[in-house]
Order: sequence, then structure tokens, then C-alpha cells
Amino acid sequence: MLVRVYATLRPIVGGKSVEVEMPPGATVRKLIDEMVTRWPDLAETLLDDGTLSRRAHVFLDGRSARHLPGGEDTVIEPGQVVDIAPAVAGG
Repeated sequence: MLVRVYATLRPIVGGKSVEVEMPPGATVRKLIDEMVTRWPDLAETLLDDGTLSRRAHVFLDGRSARHLPGGEDTVIEPGQVVDIAPAVAGG
């Protein structure tokens, strides 16, 4: 599955997007776990006490995974666009 990453995550994974092999029925949580396994430096931004951190945003087809009915347990359907970005703050 193609995952697009943004800002400070790009140097960690080596580009604007990465291909991550996931089995059918994979969830947002399984995708995050796989990415952290592959790129351990992502854990600082993506995880907080083993769950998706407030310092990161995962979007499926432009919708925040946090606000989907399944949250982190939402199944990523074939063809969905996955974007992962660090939270942005400041003024």
C-alpha cells in the first residue's frame, strides 16, 4: 500500500511516499506498527504509550482516522489513500 508522509517524517523514511506491504484487512493500527518496525525513529512521533500519538495524524482518503467510527481499528480498504503527517503547532 502506498503511504504518503509529510514534513519531518520524510527524512526518516527517505522520501515523500513509501510502499508498505500489508495483508488484506489491515487496520490503521497494524499499518502504524509495521511502519514503526521498519523505521523505528517514527515511534517518537507516531506512538504515545502504544497508541496513536496526538503528535501525528493519519488520514484515509482525507479523513482523520481518529474521527472514523473504528478509529485505529479502521480497516484500510484497497485503493484508499493513506497520508501521515506530524502535528503542526505555532502561530
